[in-house]
Amino acid sequence: MSFLSKLFGIRNTGPDWSFQVTAISAVIRDFQQNIAGRFLLVLPTGGGKTLTAIRSLNEMLNKGMISRDDKVLWIVHTLSLHTHAVKNLQKEAHYSKFSLNQELKSIVDVRMKAEAVKELAKGKKYKLIVIDEAHHAAASTYREFFDYPIGILGLTATPHRMDKLGLPFEKISYSITFRELVRRGVVLLPKFLPEVRTNINVQASSLQDETQLAKFNSRERNQLVSHTLFQEAEKHNFKKVIVFAGTNAHVERLYDVIKADNASSKNPFAHVGFIYGGNNNEKGMTNEKYLEWHQSQDSSILINCKILNEGYDDPNIDTVVMATPTNSILYYLQCIGRVVRTPEDHANAKAYVVEIVDRLPNVAYRIDNRWLFAEISDYLEPLIQDIKSPWPFRVWTTFRNLIKFKVKFGDLSASDIMALLAGKRTNLLLFNDVPNTHRGKWRLMAIPEGDMKKISMFNDLSENIDEYYNINHDFILEKNYPDIFNKEPYKNRVYRSSLMAALHRASLLKSKKERVDTLIYLSVQ
Repeated sequence: MSFLSKLFGIRNTGPDWSFQVTAISAVIRDFQQNIAGRFLLVLPTGGGKTLTAIRSLNEMLNKGMISRDDKVLWIVHTLSLHTHAVKNLQKEAHYSKFSLNQELKSIVDVRMKAEAVKELAKGKKYKLIVIDEAHHAAASTYREFFDYPIGILGLTATPHRMDKLGLPFEKISYSITFRELVRRGVVLLPKFLPEVRTNINVQASSLQDETQLAKFNSRERNQLVSHTLFQEAEKHNFKKVIVFAGTNAHVERLYDVIKADNASSKNPFAHVGFIYGGNNNEKGMTNEKYLEWHQSQDSSILINCKILNEGYDDPNIDTVVMATPTNSILYYLQCIGRVVRTPEDHANAKAYVVEIVDRLPNVAYRIDNRWLFAEISDYLEPLIQDIKSPWPFRVWTTFRNLIKFKVKFGDLSASDIMALLAGKRTNLLLFNDVPNTHRGKWRLMAIPEGDMKKISMFNDLSENIDEYYNINHDFILEKNYPDIFNKEPYKNRVYRSSLMAALHRASLLKSKKERVDTLIYLSVQ
C-alpha cells in the first residue's frame, strides 16, 4: 500500500459502496415522513448519484410509496445527462445486481427541462420529481417545479457552492465527503501536478464572460498548453486526456495545435479530437454518438468546452488539463470530477490534473484545489493549512501550529485533546475577529472528521452571516444548533460573539476582494 493510501486510510480490498445503502435508507425515511417533501441527496462525483437515486425509487416502489401506475419525472438540463440517466435506467446489470423492478423503466420519464415544464403545464400527473444536478435549482428557471405539490429529490455533488443562491430544499437527506469516498476506495485521489505558469499577462476582466475568455485563446499560450501536455504525458504515461477550454473557438484552435504536436510526438496518442455544443466534433457525428465512440478509445486527447463537466462518465480518463482558468469552484470541481472515477483495474489506476496559470491583474482568482478535499464551505474562503504528517508526527505538527497562533487551548474539551493525541482525524477551525490587533485572540473549534452537525453549522453560518449578524446571536445559535451551543466553550457569550464577528469580517473582506484573515482551517489529511 502506498504512503498516500495509508495516509488517507484507503482500503485495498476493493471499493466499499455500502454508503449507498445508508443514503437510500435516509431518502426513504424523509419521504415516508413527507411524500411531498423537497430533499437533497449529496454524493460527490464518482459516488453514484444516479444509481443511488434509481435504487431509492425502487425501494419506494417496494414499500408502496409509489405504485406501478404512478409516474416519476426525472429532469435533466443537458443531452449528456439525459443519455446518462437513460442508460442507467435501462442497464440490465443494475436490475440483476440490485434486484430492481423492471417496472421502473416505464415509471420513470427522463425529460429535458423545457420538455418537463410543458408536460407539467399540460396537467400530466407525477408522483415524484427528480432533479439531476440540483445545484441548478437555485436558478429562476427551476422555481416553477417547486410550485407543484409534488415531492422532489434533488441530486447534487456540491450543495454549498452556489454563490449564495439558496437551494429551495427542506434538508439534505444524506451527504458524504469526497475525502471519505477516497478512503473507501470508491474514487481516486488525483495528483495535482505542479502549476504551469505562463508568465503571460491576460487582460481579462471576467472568467465567466465569453468575450473575456476569448483572450486566453492566443497562439503563444496554446503552444505552451500543448507543449506542457505532451511533456507531462511523457513523464507520467497519460492514457486518456480531457482538456477544458473556455470558448468554442478556443477548442478548435487548441485542437489544431495539439493535433500537429501529436503527429510529431515520440509517443503519439491514437486519437486527438474536439467536441462542443450543437453536435460539433471533428467526425461530424451527433455528440451523443461521438461520445459513445470516444469511450471505446484507449488512447486519446479530447478538447471540449462545457460539454464534459456534467454527465460524462468514462473511468478510463486519467488526466484533466485546465487550459482556461475559472473562478467558479462548482465548475472546477465538476471538471476535476471527470478524472476521479475508479476503473475496473483500480489497483493500478492513477489520476492527474494539469493546471495552466496566467497573470490576471484584473481578476480575483482564488481557486484552491485543496477545496476538493474540504468538508466545510468555501464561501468565505478561509485559509487552508494542510496537516499531512502520519500519526504520531501529526500530533506534534498540529500542536506546533496551535502554539504558533497562540490559540486559547481552553476551547478544546478533554475529549478533543485525547482525540488529537490518539491520532484521530480532527480538523480545527481557528477564528479571530480582530486578527491585526493585540486584542485579537485566536479561538478554536474542533471538528472531528465526518461530524456533519458542526460542518453543517459552519456552512450555514458562513453562507448566511450577512443576515444572521444583525439578529441576536444567542437566539440564532441556540435556535438552529442547540446540540452544539449548549456546551462549553460554545455557550460562552464572548466565544459566540467572536465567532460571529470573525465570520462577518470575512464576508466584508471577501466582498472587497481582499484576502480573508479571520478564518484558518487546519485540515488533517
